[in-house]
Amino acid sequence: MKTSLLTFILLLSIASYSQIIQPTRYNLDSLHVITYKPDFKYIRIVENYDNQPNLFIFTEFTREEKMIMRAISTKKEELKINGPRIDYYENGNEKRESNYVDNNLSGKQIDWYENKEEKSEKEITWDPIKKISKVKIVQFWNKDKKQTVIDGNGFYEDADDDLYEKGEIKNGEKQGVWEGKHLKKKYSFTENYNEGKFISGISTDENNNQIPYGEECSKPHPAKGMEDFYRHIGRNFNTPKIEGLQGKIYLSFVVDENGNLTNFRVLRDIGYGTGLEGIKTVSSYGKWVPGTMRGIPVKVMYSLPITIKATQASLNARQIYNEQLQRSNDPFQTNNNTFR
Repeated sequence: MKTSLLTFILLLSIASYSQIIQPTRYNLDSLHVITYKPDFKYIRIVENYDNQPNLFIFTEFTREEKMIMRAISTKKEELKINGPRIDYYENGNEKRESNYVDNNLSGKQIDWYENKEEKSEKEITWDPIKKISKVKIVQFWNKDKKQTVIDGNGFYEDADDDLYEKGEIKNGEKQGVWEGKHLKKKYSFTENYNEGKFISGISTDENNNQIPYGEECSKPHPAKGMEDFYRHIGRNFNTPKIEGLQGKIYLSFVVDENGNLTNFRVLRDIGYGTGLEGIKTVSSYGKWVPGTMRGIPVKVMYSLPITIKATQASLNARQIYNEQLQRSNDPFQTNNNTFR
């Protein structure tokens, strides 16, 4: 397979940096969250170069040290992609090439089968208002090398390690009734689309229980609402009484299928124990409503900023809430591909 333009751009970007600064290794769990437990699943190597202080090369490997992903990130502590990302099969062949703008999928995405045969070409656009990526399937070849979607029209049927789905493609978008199965979570689903717009769906679990849903996925949220959550932070966060101390701390955590908050990490703090105090305060709130995928509860990873003002004995919940809304229409920044 010839090196594509996206691959060339990434390789050229890496090669153009003059001297590597000390690389950092992290062990990751199944959600690609940093873990210090011995049963880690992935390895992440973060490299930085002396003439590109704000760009980082993220390379991820299996536990057996087989490369599975490479991308350019604008942050060292977490993967925030800006530019190309290349995913690999464990045999070393390319699996997918994607492009990101400000950590959101945008542009052409190309997939291959493990034997290097072409699989699909997609066009992805990011909707900053709805905060979702819109995917158009332009070309698709099945495993028998037969092209079943041509210039955005045809029939799509595919399966990977997790998901099987099939249905009609019209003008690049899903149309009519689609059927599928989640192979690991053992449920099937039927969905209805009109010109790419999701209308409704029903999942059937392994006990034959039917679960209707009105949206493909939903994010977890505090049980009593966002404002109540920030009021809790304002009441309970003990701000160090250090003159001049101010800034933001950043936490990440996983909301599991039962709404429990787990896998806390301090992505950045401003010292004086502010990161640990953030974890203590957020975790003391209690359960959230879990996120769902096709009506089925799933794990979701979140990152959360908390603003600290040194002149206050505690945080002002309303001020925090307004500041986060200014930062983003959705103060809880969900990373791509964090639903599991």
